[in-house]
Amino acid sequence: MGRKVEFEVEGVKVNGYIAEPSQKGPAVIVIHEWWGVDSPLSNIKEITERFAREGFVAFAPDFYRGKSADNPDDAGKLMMDMFENRMDDVDAIFKASVEYLRNLDITDPVKVGVTGFCCGGTLSMYFASKFPELIDASVPFYGLPQLTKIDASAIKVPIFFIMAEKDEFVDNNAVIDMMKEVWKNGVEVQAKVYAGVNHAFLNDKRPEVYHEDSAEDAWKLTVNFFKRHLS
Repeated sequence: MGRKVEFEVEGVKVNGYIAEPSQKGPAVIVIHEWWGVDSPLSNIKEITERFAREGFVAFAPDFYRGKSADNPDDAGKLMMDMFENRMDDVDAIFKASVEYLRNLDITDPVKVGVTGFCCGGTLSMYFASKFPELIDASVPFYGLPQLTKIDASAIKVPIFFIMAEKDEFVDNNAVIDMMKEVWKNGVEVQAKVYAGVNHAFLNDKRPEVYHEDSAEDAWKLTVNFFKRHLS
């Protein structure tokens, strides 16, 4: 169902993985974990295809520009290099991806949501704060607010924070503090903490952390949230 795609918007080249529904629908940008799109430990392509089966035009941009990792040390280096040195490029990739999706004939209604996992969850928060005019809803999974500056007061789109109780990387209290700031903006804010599960519980490529019941529940809530705000 899905395929690799490359395009250019206003001089910005973007690579990624796209999956299209059987009929027209709104778009969702799916942002990879710290492993990268093409890592054997990433299930981002499968998630993109699942969104397409639910009626969304789903696109996973490659924010690492061709790089990926199959171990935590290399993944950490790629992620930190991105957040510390490449955020201008990340912004450009995101804006080009939104423009690309909005101009596809199959994208109708012309609305774009964003979701992501781990560092992709962080970017889902970040993009909602920096480019609220470009997106219509955001669902960050176990994002790490400490990785980059996120202005919660600027998040003015519906947002659903999904967290893991036993997350060893995410300070859930910091995410909840962010949620408290967002709801002052008069937009819908939801949060759910899944008890007894770890960071990356939706990644079925990693059986040591994957939790099927929580993953399926979170998936259903995410799809329903996007259908309500994008359709």
